[in-house]
Amino acid sequence: MDTLRQLFEMVSGSSEFSPFLVVSILVLAGFAGGWVAKLIKLPHVTGNILGGIVVGPACFGLIGTHEHLHDLQPLSTFAMSLVAVSIGGHLSYRRIHNSLRRIISTSLFEVGCTMAVVIIAARLFHMSWPMTLLLGAISASTAPATTIALIREMRAKGPFVKTLISVVALNNIFCILLFVMMRTFVSAYFESGETAGKIDEALLLSGYHLFGALVLGFGAGWISKKLVSKPKFHDFSTILLAIMVCDGLAAYLGLSPLLVNLFFGVYLANSTQVAEKQLTTLVPLEPLLYVCFFTLAGVSFHLDAMLAVGALAAVYILARVFGKSLGAAIGGILGKTSPRIWQNMAYALYPQSGIAIGLVVLLGSDSSIPEEIRQAVSAIILAGVAVSEIIGPFCTKAALARSGEAGRDRQRLVEFLSEEFITVDLQAKDKWDAIRQMVAFLMRTHRVEHISQEELYESIVERERKCSTGMGHGIAIPHGRIKKGQAIQGVMAICRDGVDFDAPDNESVKLIMLIVTPEGQKSMHLKVLSSLSAMVSDEAIRSRIIAAISPEDAMEVIESEEARGYNYFLD
Repeated sequence: MDTLRQLFEMVSGSSEFSPFLVVSILVLAGFAGGWVAKLIKLPHVTGNILGGIVVGPACFGLIGTHEHLHDLQPLSTFAMSLVAVSIGGHLSYRRIHNSLRRIISTSLFEVGCTMAVVIIAARLFHMSWPMTLLLGAISASTAPATTIALIREMRAKGPFVKTLISVVALNNIFCILLFVMMRTFVSAYFESGETAGKIDEALLLSGYHLFGALVLGFGAGWISKKLVSKPKFHDFSTILLAIMVCDGLAAYLGLSPLLVNLFFGVYLANSTQVAEKQLTTLVPLEPLLYVCFFTLAGVSFHLDAMLAVGALAAVYILARVFGKSLGAAIGGILGKTSPRIWQNMAYALYPQSGIAIGLVVLLGSDSSIPEEIRQAVSAIILAGVAVSEIIGPFCTKAALARSGEAGRDRQRLVEFLSEEFITVDLQAKDKWDAIRQMVAFLMRTHRVEHISQEELYESIVERERKCSTGMGHGIAIPHGRIKKGQAIQGVMAICRDGVDFDAPDNESVKLIMLIVTPEGQKSMHLKVLSSLSAMVSDEAIRSRIIAAISPEDAMEVIESEEARGYNYFLD
């Protein structure tokens, strides 16, 4: 297996490769694996991992043994940090405000069921309580890098994708906190023989990890926001340095770099428009870092560890899959999620890599836990990671395809027809009150920073006084113009009791769509109006939207085959 490496050593006279050569081998192996995967219709991620296995110790051993990989840990950490910032960026209140119920419900039950099922299965196979608690905590994690990479590869977009990314973000927050608590209990057990007296210590330590990461991440976000708002600071350099500082300080303070950078991304996403824009600053680096990360995961493939734990690893893998499936289903149903989302959610949550490996590393450095416990847990987790990172991407890719959202990350004629821009419980005294409430809703859900809410309201009212925007059949499309802006923005509201809009047929309006158009977008404005009018004039579509009990239900109608022709893709 080591023939190629020995040949290099004979030629060079050295047994050590330059770090630059190692990284080059990683990148080339990852790209080659991805290229082969594309040819045979496999996920790129799987190709990258298989490329890593080929050049790693499990096959040709081109970059040395597993011990040599410790030198590349900073590269893997930085790649995971970049993923964490991206994941955190999707936790924008504007995007998830009306889907929080299903996101939180799915996350809590998926994490809880996975941990419970793994613990029960481990005990049934006579594993010790310390082992089962640690395995249960780590089993809850999902691979954020795999999720993001596959979503981008498949150009997926929609309510399912939004829910998946948010669930993965919360999933990893819960997993880190659970691991901290379980490790504290296990350490206390081996130090004093009891754990009950350590509950307060476990809670305090978990609180430190959560609030420490929150303070550090938000602090880095606030400083970055101030810097990027000044022309003399380069955006790319500022964000790159911020992530590196977050990684370094997190390691120094004993915090999770993943959690710190996740909160860093959350702050940017919920701050100013300039700050939110920084989330895309490092996009040019992502392909290279992702390839390195997944190839490294393949290089780290522990065949000997899998063989050593054998049946125990199989129990862990099957229990984790069952727990994820059960939890996602229960959480989805209780969260009143559409079957399209909860039935596919479990498959997308199977991959497990970066955070699980990071927790294994933390466990390995805890001398208060016996070495045999640490080695056994590490071997089972690494075996589970190896299997899930090879099979998991297939499941996530299948989930994205079955959800019907693959290939939808493209510009549409009416971009504001998204779940986060829909409200289904508007109650108004008259049309002026309805317009005021919808303007307030638009200001909450969009980046409209160059005009006040009152100014925007007055511009729409001025247009409404000239001529009613009530179209008949219970529809109204009030609209106004603003001086600045990159695209047409808007919101949709369902008013079940109806409101008088001076419509030509004197019928109360139950479906209102508010549009705000920047100057210079007159042609697009007319196309959007025409498309909306045609769509809601379709009686079947209109009646189903008005009957929707949630923004998600309304979005299901808008995304249906019947409505897709009206809101078409522009490319």
